[in-house]
Amino acid sequence: MSEIRILHIMDKISAAGSKTHGPVRQVASRVPFYPKGEFKVMLLNLREEDAACDVLRRNGIEVLSLNRGKFDPLTFFDVLRCIRTWRPSILHLHGYASFNFGRLAGWMKGIPVVVQEHFVDERLPAYQKMIDYLLRRCQARGLAVSAAVKTFMVKDRYIPEADVEVLLNGVPVDRIKRADAGEVRELRRTLGIPEGRRIVGTVGRLAEMKGHQYFLDAARKLADRDETIHFVVVGEGPWAGALKEQAAALKLTDRVVFAGYQENVCPFVSMFEVGVVASIFNEGFNTVGLEMLTLGVPLVITDLPCFHDIYRHDRNVLMVPPRDAEALAQAVTRLLGDSELRARLSAGGRAAVEECSMERIAARYVALYREILGNRGAGGAAS
Repeated sequence: MSEIRILHIMDKISAAGSKTHGPVRQVASRVPFYPKGEFKVMLLNLREEDAACDVLRRNGIEVLSLNRGKFDPLTFFDVLRCIRTWRPSILHLHGYASFNFGRLAGWMKGIPVVVQEHFVDERLPAYQKMIDYLLRRCQARGLAVSAAVKTFMVKDRYIPEADVEVLLNGVPVDRIKRADAGEVRELRRTLGIPEGRRIVGTVGRLAEMKGHQYFLDAARKLADRDETIHFVVVGEGPWAGALKEQAAALKLTDRVVFAGYQENVCPFVSMFEVGVVASIFNEGFNTVGLEMLTLGVPLVITDLPCFHDIYRHDRNVLMVPPRDAEALAQAVTRLLGDSELRARLSAGGRAAVEECSMERIAARYVALYREILGNRGAGGAAS
């Protein structure tokens, strides 16, 4: 078989407060699992060059940044030029502009298109809905990272249900290693957390949808009930200043550590006795929780439809209503006080992680690309 050339097109490859966003990390982690010699992958970034490009290049993925604005119509002609030069077999699209320009380009050049949605946008612009309706038949396959996202793609973005497959995000289990005791002690010392203190932590971009404000409200309740608990928040984002002000107003500055963005979160998560994901919106699919489960950390997560594919209450996590700090505090207290529950959820977590192992998920992508090409042949259709 000739080389299969996958051109990923993304509107942008980083988000405010994060050096890379989830879709980029997924591509970078997945490509090394593709059969060597059969696949070649490139990413076309419609926006400006940034640090995320280097993450991709370190994983052997060619990156081209167009440095175009959000609504720049010249983007379409840049996409066509890239297709003529690189000659992809498949266009794999992520983001509104990518869906729009990529589907048009694929239709014009006779190249099969995959559209992939990564979250439920509760503020979907009206103009985008109109464009989606017009282009609703211009893809070979749609991919959704959760069942909730599939519903959004079908109902709000007009993609035929028969075209959409739920394909969960993968976790690169081989790269997620628990820090040893010495490393954890040194990290605690660096962060100013005394020995003997129990740590409850959360990891994620500091943005409204992640619900850190409710995590801090729950932290105040927990701190009032148990003086041995400290809290760690890993991540950066647009809400960083407001959250630090909230922690100060709650008189938590001596109990909460804001650790900032970390390329490798494993040493930090290794400190956690309980992990928390407090998201308040249907974000799509949460891999941070799976990384916590991989490291054996019991998890409290909010009960959102986008999490139901893999996180199951009282089987591998404890679920609580979103925006409910008291329920969150009670769930954390329950886990801290029940070693048998922690062990049972950790065992369930290992099964969940296996279901989402990157090796398994990457194999499905490989099969999907082969299915789409079918008898068309692997060579690019562009001319």
